[in-house]
Amino acid sequence: MRCFIGIPVPEALSAALTAVPTPTATRPVPVDNLHLTLAFLGERQHRALEPLVSALQTALRPCHAFTVPLSAVDAFPGPGGRVWAAHARQEPALLDLHRRVWAALMAAGIEAEDRPFLPHITLARSASPLATTARPGPWVLPVGAVMLYHSPPDGHYRVLREWPLT
Repeated sequence: MRCFIGIPVPEALSAALTAVPTPTATRPVPVDNLHLTLAFLGERQHRALEPLVSALQTALRPCHAFTVPLSAVDAFPGPGGRVWAAHARQEPALLDLHRRVWAALMAAGIEAEDRPFLPHITLARSASPLATTARPGPWVLPVGAVMLYHSPPDGHYRVLREWPLT
């Protein structure tokens, strides 16, 4: 099954972000799927997730809830990108959470991603490059939990496991 680890977007923030007009010819992400990805795991067997769950439980236990400012909604990763997204600031607490998640995953045998961590919330996708003007925030993402998601072929993410932050 295709899996990833992310931060859920609460309903009120989802409503605020999806109220921002999207560029023409974009395909909106279902509002229930909005999240900020911490780690993409790809295809995993269900039984292979158990060591990850245990490692993440230990890694996330000392983490406290925090907030992350979302500075703008714009093309991602930059001008000409094909994703319409809310760009999250790389706050120290978010970077620490990302580091903890990846340390736990690597300890469980998952190979680290090559690409840099560019935190964002995908709102829509486009088949062609987006020529847009940024819509400045401010919005704030409350980070109170980390989720292990399953991304099935039907396109509606399912939560497999949740770790509340204290």
